[in-house]
Amino acid sequence: MPLRTVIKLTYSWSSLDKIGSLEPPPHAQVSMSMFGVVGVIVSIITFLLDIESDAMLAYLLWRQAEDNHGTSSGDDAYGWFVITVVIIILPMVILNILSFVWYWQNRQCLGDYCILHKMTIPQKCFRGVMHLLLLGPLMRYVDTLFYGLRAKRATRHVLINGQPVIRRTPLGEVYAVLQMVIARDAAMLDMLHSFLQDCPQLVFQVFLLYRSPAIMDFKMDSLTVAAQAWKVSVALFAMSWSLVTYQDELRKNERGKQSLGMMAVVVCLLWRVFMLGSRVLAIASFAAIQIPHVDDGIHRRWAYYSEGEGYVITYPVITAIVLSAHWILMIIWIHAQKTNFCAAEDGSRKPVRELLYNVIMGWVHCFCYINLKDSPTRLRMTFFYIIIGLQNTVFISVWYVEVFDDYEALWFKVTIVFLVELLFVLGLCALIGYYAFLHPECRNQRPRTQYQTEPINFPTTTL
Repeated sequence: MPLRTVIKLTYSWSSLDKIGSLEPPPHAQVSMSMFGVVGVIVSIITFLLDIESDAMLAYLLWRQAEDNHGTSSGDDAYGWFVITVVIIILPMVILNILSFVWYWQNRQCLGDYCILHKMTIPQKCFRGVMHLLLLGPLMRYVDTLFYGLRAKRATRHVLINGQPVIRRTPLGEVYAVLQMVIARDAAMLDMLHSFLQDCPQLVFQVFLLYRSPAIMDFKMDSLTVAAQAWKVSVALFAMSWSLVTYQDELRKNERGKQSLGMMAVVVCLLWRVFMLGSRVLAIASFAAIQIPHVDDGIHRRWAYYSEGEGYVITYPVITAIVLSAHWILMIIWIHAQKTNFCAAEDGSRKPVRELLYNVIMGWVHCFCYINLKDSPTRLRMTFFYIIIGLQNTVFISVWYVEVFDDYEALWFKVTIVFLVELLFVLGLCALIGYYAFLHPECRNQRPRTQYQTEPINFPTTTL
């Protein structure tokens, strides 16, 4: 919902004499509960752990390359180090540019509500330095806590005509809107960070775990593999958590939508972890297949062979082709849904921005499903998970047939295949359990606390 619409709703609704005669605006239900504080703290810790695991992994790969300088293993390790650093730095630069731009766009969106533009010079400089250090998302988590706690302090519960009413001071109204906006932007940035950085890093590091025995010497192998496994675990949790928080923030920004409860958050997190784990393991296993340097006439079914050049189209290239085709299919599919996420203030479409949004969401849909329209999702989710399930099965089946050398042990191959399918089934079970029992619309409808505001006079003081 455009933010100017939110503000207009606040004016028209708060001016009513009859309490509860109109649906409250989205920020009316914004409240920084203890569960919300814990959620923001988890996001901060996850972000810091993500940075720590990235830095540690890059350092170990660099050390490995230096220790094997001049050898083929050292050259390979240098390549892995460069790819890892690019995956770390480039998305962070993009995200911090977006975050900084969104801070300044709040003036246009929020008008007089925007206290961000009434900060002191040191406060503005501090935020600028944080973005230059690529820590803009962390600053947004801090702002979410700051404005949420300020809004809570400016809220009081009173009884009017025997009915419980939430009353906020004018400054409390401003803080509530700012908390809603910044939390929504932080959730969007967190999800973009997960799928621009964590997702490629996750696939790449699982890929390297398969390839590491060939490029790592025994001395450093155990430490580097441990760092890779730690990064995989952190990235998988970060991606899943970002999807859950994004889903919850979208619900908070819609009128009449209830936020997720604690059990719903836990089950949604399990749904995402299982589905992403199955998807990433299948893709990385397929991409890690190594073709022997012989032309035995068998493997031409899976990779293109050229005389004198060997195998030109390898499995990583085939994986990129398949994911690119899936990405294009998802963009077309999302466009066909006629989303209007980037609407102007009057509700009109902005085709270029909407296309960019569809491209980003298309990439997200290469790995998981997000509901982009407020409408029944059963058919769309069924279609999506049939496609994903078939792809995962094909990927891991080809890997089972083609895997060589150190991974010929039958128990290892059977374990990986079983794990891919088991994680997918567990993800489906968590998904069904969430929508059947824990979705907010499935809860018993409890009496709503009535809400009322005092007339709003925009503050002019700095924070």
